Amino acid sequence: MNDALPRDHAYRLFAQALGLRDAVRESFLNQHCHSAALRREVEGLLNVAADDELQTGALRGAPVPEREASLTGTVVGRFRLAELIGEGGMAVVYRAERVDGVKQSVAIKLLSTTLGAAAQRRFEREAQLLAKLEHPSIARLIDAGIEGARAWIAIEFVRGERIDQYCRSRNLPPRDIVRLLILLADAVAAAHRMLVVHSDIKPANVLVTAEGLPKLVDFGISTALRDAGAQDSPTVSMGRLFSPNYAAPEQINGEPLSVSTDVFGLGALAYRLLAGCPPYADAHNPMAYLLAVTQRDVDTASRAAQTAGLDASTRRALRGDLDAILSKALERKPAHRYATVTELQADFQRYLDERPVAARAPAAAYRAGKFLKRNAVVTALCALLLVSVLTGGYLAAAAARRAEIARDMAARRGEFLESLLKSADPRTGRRDMSIAELLDSATAALDGKLAREPLVEASMLGLIADTYDGLGRYAEGLAASDRQLALLHANGGGPLELGHALTSRGELLRELGKWDEATPVVRSAVSLLRGAQRPAELAAALDLLGIVLTHTHQEAAGEASFMEEIAIESKGDQALRDRRSYAYFALEIMSMELGRYPQALNYGRQCLELARKSMPPDHQDLLAFEGQYGSTLISNHRAAEAEPILRDVVERETRVSGPHHKDTLMEKNVLADALLELHHESEAADVAHDAATGLESLLGAENSYPLSAWQTYGTAECANHQEELGLRVLRQVEAARRRSATDSDLKVSWAAAAVGSCLARMKRYAEAESVLLTAIANLESAHGEHYRRTQTAYASLRDLYADMGRPQQAAVFAAKLQL
Repeated sequence: MNDALPRDHAYRLFAQALGLRDAVRESFLNQHCHSAALRREVEGLLNVAADDELQTGALRGAPVPEREASLTGTVVGRFRLAELIGEGGMAVVYRAERVDGVKQSVAIKLLSTTLGAAAQRRFEREAQLLAKLEHPSIARLIDAGIEGARAWIAIEFVRGERIDQYCRSRNLPPRDIVRLLILLADAVAAAHRMLVVHSDIKPANVLVTAEGLPKLVDFGISTALRDAGAQDSPTVSMGRLFSPNYAAPEQINGEPLSVSTDVFGLGALAYRLLAGCPPYADAHNPMAYLLAVTQRDVDTASRAAQTAGLDASTRRALRGDLDAILSKALERKPAHRYATVTELQADFQRYLDERPVAARAPAAAYRAGKFLKRNAVVTALCALLLVSVLTGGYLAAAAARRAEIARDMAARRGEFLESLLKSADPRTGRRDMSIAELLDSATAALDGKLAREPLVEASMLGLIADTYDGLGRYAEGLAASDRQLALLHANGGGPLELGHALTSRGELLRELGKWDEATPVVRSAVSLLRGAQRPAELAAALDLLGIVLTHTHQEAAGEASFMEEIAIESKGDQALRDRRSYAYFALEIMSMELGRYPQALNYGRQCLELARKSMPPDHQDLLAFEGQYGSTLISNHRAAEAEPILRDVVERETRVSGPHHKDTLMEKNVLADALLELHHESEAADVAHDAATGLESLLGAENSYPLSAWQTYGTAECANHQEELGLRVLRQVEAARRRSATDSDLKVSWAAAAVGSCLARMKRYAEAESVLLTAIANLESAHGEHYRRTQTAYASLRDLYADMGRPQQAAVFAAKLQL
């Protein structure tokens, strides 16, 4: 089939032609099918609709009339088949027992047809991948193999009840069902972290044990099994690829599957459990479902629950948040769904915690309603603490104004926050409120409360933006910064206020990796603060300017900015002198980027000497300094010294900022780098994968930070004898780098060098040689022969030529190594 053909158009024509008589149908097809491919597609659908029960069964993957003879008693691998427990169009499933003296029951799935050579290779690769899936809610793969060209897979035998029967027999309320779904989503997310998409989530594939633990029992051997019996006919392949009621539109349309496919599957399962019926309950056969899911949006779960006859209390529980969550998960376009299963899981948890869910528009009234439901003593204490912090912050900023005006404005800020936080009365609340929730409420209410006092509002927005930055909520911080700067420009904000605001905005842009946008913003901040004659504020802005200049390949200007900062700080009081640690930290990073590794190590020592005297052990900046020093040690071939430092930093960062914070995830990536240097490839892959998926969820797939982590992960998998997987990841990183930069860009060359090294491991020598030579030329041009990435590429090319039996060329690159 022509993959570019829009299948939804074929489905619409099929639906219109279905009820027409032969002669009229022929005329209709002649008129509306403007290509031979479209005509074949529509006629194929019409043939399925008109065919006998055997073909209709194949379409929906149901048991076929001609059943295979019983295989009970047959030995497959180490197992004897004991009893048939399931049968479908593609496979049969038996309970089986070990025959080698070990007492163990498994479920064995045998493919109904034989595999060709290519499919066998794919099956073996996917079996290796699935064997790495470890999660309490995933039935574990025990063994797999191929006998007589027929594939089989043995998985943990789960004694449990189908999840829909489990919920129905116990009459579980919506909140308890959501708790099960959260556990299940965690399992699917774990699979996604291993680059495995289930693609067939439905009640029959989820069992709940006697302990109440859901188990996803059938990951299949996804692609290999599905493709094994496929033919060119669209009606056959279509039937092999979807389960009615739970398949996503892209599965039916023959489009690529992704994590979004499982978001839809989980949403469809949740809909079935909560609403009492599947999505598109009026689609009573596979063909009707095919048309429904590709042509119209799903009804809200609460409306479907009414049609299904569920009680009024259940329908009320579904209205609002759950309706919104399920509707977002079941969007027909993948881009409109939750980006990851983790996001869907998070919204389910927000529903349980009675916090605002991401699926609903963040209206102030909605958030306020959630806020009123969750209060406790800690809420009130946190709120009062924030009042004092914000008020004190304003007084410091307003010190240059007349004392009476400053006191009045500070009082107004306090009054505003006091009125905002009255709902934190512990006598009526049930749960703690997070600072992020408080900031959301404050930001939404500012215009209404402080519209007549724009400079007060601007100062509060600045502090809110800084706090969002600390929480890792960068988009919200930029929105607050936009409003702050607009108010300051419109209402006569002075150089100090504007300089502060621009520095804060530059920090947010820096955290998002938007270096080109940050540069003019921070330059303006430095210019304003020079005029304000405030050494401490100017030094902080110079530090940030040096960082952004370095990251935009203006190293000489960046170094000058850091040196000016150190000169200013050296003349100040003790607190200002202590801040030199930040400049040394930045110089350490810059020296690393330029391949000056011994110099970087010296700057790192100076940075830590100052910071450890002036900062508590869990200060976030000290953690960043120590993490960078670990990275510097790695580049100086001292990974063994770096590893314990980095493990300690990750543990403390997790405790301070949480496991999903950007800083924690980035430190994990540095730890993975150290583990790679020490040849702990398996652990490096696991740690890098956690970092990559978390950073991608936080910053987006095209951001430089997650791409760096994905590159570490791909490199680790290549070194861990998972070359196909590693190469696929590394090529994706390289492609993403090229979309955002020129071919000669340094980070493109990093990615290309990693691809070349992986190709060399796979003994694809000609490809590897070409890629590595090009990457080396670009790396040498940018940073010279001593740069760490250049050195790594030299080592790969040396090994490649040695493997090819070309010792003279191997010696050329061996001589370049500075190990």
